[in-house]
Amino acid sequence: MSNWDEYIFHDVDNVEFLDDLVDRDPADLFQAIEDAITFALRHAQPGDVEYLNGLCAASVAAIWCGAPFSSATVADEHPFVREYIGHCDETLQEQASLLLDKEIDRRGDSAPEGLETFAEALS
Repeated sequence: MSNWDEYIFHDVDNVEFLDDLVDRDPADLFQAIEDAITFALRHAQPGDVEYLNGLCAASVAAIWCGAPFSSATVADEHPFVREYIGHCDETLQEQASLLLDKEIDRRGDSAPEGLETFAEALS
C-alpha cells in the first residue's frame, strides 16, 4: 500500500518517539503529537531528529484522518495509532498537512511512495 509509513515508522529515532507516547493519556498524547509537528515546522531542519519526529507525528495524524498504512507492527506495538482513527482535530490536521506538504515540496520527485497519500488524507 505505502512505502512512506514503512520508512517513517521504522526510523530508530521515530521508534523511540512512538515508544515514549504509548503510556500517555489521550490529552497528553494529542498534545505531544501536535508539539512535535509544531516544533518540526518552526525550529527543526530536515535531517534533525526533531524534524523526523514531526514527520512521524504528522503521519500518525494522517492515519487518524484515514490514511492507509501497511505497517501493522507499529500499530501493534503502539495501539494509539489505530485507537484514535477518526479523532484528529482540525488544528492538528492543519499543522500535520503543512509539514507533510513541506516534505513533499522538499523531496520533489524523490519523495517516498505513499507520502502524497498521507498528505491527501489530511486535506
